[in-house]
Amino acid sequence: MSTGSSFHYPYVVFSVNNQKMAVSSEKICSMVITPEASFVPHTSDYIRGVVNLRGSVIPLIDLRMRLGMPSFLEEINNFCSLMDQREQDHKNWLTELEASIKENRDFTLATDPHKCAFGKWYDNYEPESYNVSSLLMEFDAPHQRIHGIAEKVISLAKEGKLDDAYKVIEECHNNELAKMIQLFSSIKKTYRAKSNEVTIVVESNTGNLAITVDNVESIEHFTDENMEDASDAIQENDGTGFVVKIAKRKSDKAVILILNMEKIYSE
Repeated sequence: MSTGSSFHYPYVVFSVNNQKMAVSSEKICSMVITPEASFVPHTSDYIRGVVNLRGSVIPLIDLRMRLGMPSFLEEINNFCSLMDQREQDHKNWLTELEASIKENRDFTLATDPHKCAFGKWYDNYEPESYNVSSLLMEFDAPHQRIHGIAEKVISLAKEGKLDDAYKVIEECHNNELAKMIQLFSSIKKTYRAKSNEVTIVVESNTGNLAITVDNVESIEHFTDENMEDASDAIQENDGTGFVVKIAKRKSDKAVILILNMEKIYSE
């Protein structure tokens, strides 16, 4: 029976770097949690490697990198590396505070918790995950207490109460710093665990291929009435013709970019 519009297979809607995108389900074979890929040398950067799915060896394309975005793995590793640096900063901070007392010299590192590298990052970072956000809130008290001991330690040292000054530093090592180290470890694990990266396996003219997406949101139907060809502006910005259509979801007016899978798989 004619409906007045051409038939469309439902679309798999997913997120890639906070952008909603979709591909037709017509040739989708399966969707799985992204498996470990075996590296293949002499391939494009966006080829993460090959994966073995049900006995079939399939090339895995990092869709973020294919679209010119930072890899999800790179994003996670960068965050964890940043946390390692900020943890080391505070170990060094306490070491330098103790050394300044022993050597009877000025302590020049930040005593304001908002002015150290972690504090500046902490005050401006907006986490997307509730679990990451709740963990970050736990940093506030021990972080402020660590920086807060500087004035007390310096004052005790000036009064000649060196043993008391060293005791304050040692207690901070065992309590506030230990808590911070525990939180840094927890937030790295939580950030890694928040990854719901999914691999979508699709049939192509050259066999099955797979792409990684940040997460799959839904399977939806889009009609001709709520789809339009990608504008020249998007095509020019995209630079490669990856986006062929734009769909607008009726419920929340969200804009969803429909990808040209053959273009993704070309080369």
